Amino acid sequence: MVTEHDDLHLLAGAYALGALDETEREEFEKYLATSEEARAELAAFTDTAVMLGMSTTPVTPPPSLKGDIMARIAVTPQLPSLEPGQTNAPKADAAPTNVTSMFAERAIRSVSAETVAPAERKAARRWYSRPSTILVAAAAAAAIFVGGTALGTSMNTPTQQVEPQAVGLTEISAAADAQRAEAAVAGGGNATVIWSAQLARSAVVVSDLPALPSDKTYELWYIDGAHITPAGTFTAAENGKTVRVLDGKMSSGDTIGITVEPAGGSKKPTTEPVASIPTA
Repeated sequence: MVTEHDDLHLLAGAYALGALDETEREEFEKYLATSEEARAELAAFTDTAVMLGMSTTPVTPPPSLKGDIMARIAVTPQLPSLEPGQTNAPKADAAPTNVTSMFAERAIRSVSAETVAPAERKAARRWYSRPSTILVAAAAAAAIFVGGTALGTSMNTPTQQVEPQAVGLTEISAAADAQRAEAAVAGGGNATVIWSAQLARSAVVVSDLPALPSDKTYELWYIDGAHITPAGTFTAAENGKTVRVLDGKMSSGDTIGITVEPAGGSKKPTTEPVASIPTA
């Protein structure tokens, strides 16, 4: 049986994005105060929303962009305008004949949903059986589209280098057993690790790390007692936020370490960690 709490639980993603109206926000916040599970899921959604909110280097669109868009509109089939009193619900026997029609029907349904009764609107939300997967995928797609500054890269970084980071973070965050932990970074900044024991993978999101000279780099490590394994290097992004999926496989209970190393990285740490984040 689906309860009102089930419906409120599905609003966590929209709450993290600030997409609820005042009434929905108040209802969800009351529910949030009573549900530890909801607070945990909201924390995961908030991590994902960080990616969506990361600033990017402004880009001037090419002069041809408007012309291209208008040309595409000119050849895209349009729905006829509605006569007064005519409903915009699709006919039961009207099957989309192409992709454009299919998306047009969906658009109509989304507009129609705004006029249905509250109970029907709540029922319509239930198709979000795994809303976290959708939100994470959207964040990753947005990061790729804007050019990857959320992943600690520049606008000139080739897409093929950015995509593996976005895809990796999407897979880890969407895993059923995904967890997170945070720690302050010595010298300034914060680090959040998101990991999945089932996938044996992890990613780190760092913010406001100090920039390093050209002969230095940040390096990640899997630390299991005396056994330390290098897991990749990264450069702190100019906008203050960087995402890096760790190389290699994570073992259950590993501590994720960050050190400052010579450019190119080291096989073993040469300095004390500026951050150590346990996953046990």
